[in-house]
Amino acid sequence: MTRTVLYSVLLLSGCLMPIAQPASSGTGPTSSSSSGAPSESEPPPAFASPRAERAEAPAAPQTASVTIRSACPRTAKVFYGDKPGFSSGTQSSISSNSVQSKTFRVGDQMWVTDDSGKGLDSVTIDASTRQIEITSSCSGLSSR
Repeated sequence: MTRTVLYSVLLLSGCLMPIAQPASSGTGPTSSSSSGAPSESEPPPAFASPRAERAEAPAAPQTASVTIRSACPRTAKVFYGDKPGFSSGTQSSISSNSVQSKTFRVGDQMWVTDDSGKGLDSVTIDASTRQIEITSSCSGLSSR
């Protein structure tokens, strides 16, 4: 004796849900399949659970808006990136006794460099970084 399952589409939460009918009373035709596979007259297997896990969108990278101050008495050369001279990044300069703002992603690095582009000191930006200062020696950085 086989059991017939009637599938209907419910528009509740956009889910497809099977609705089972009571077992056949034995008066209708039956199918016998020795392989255990459904015959052509049997309905398709049940649909996935309506509460299937959904993939979560990746979180947007965290950013930090940072004020960069220069206590250096001359224009200081800086590099934004992993390693000056060895990786992609941006070389720039900051005028003496100036203030500027920059938005970083958490984990970014800022370097103060010498005239040949060699890194002298660096800071890594974290979520709480709000201020970076180029020291008066022009070769160091401090962050808060």
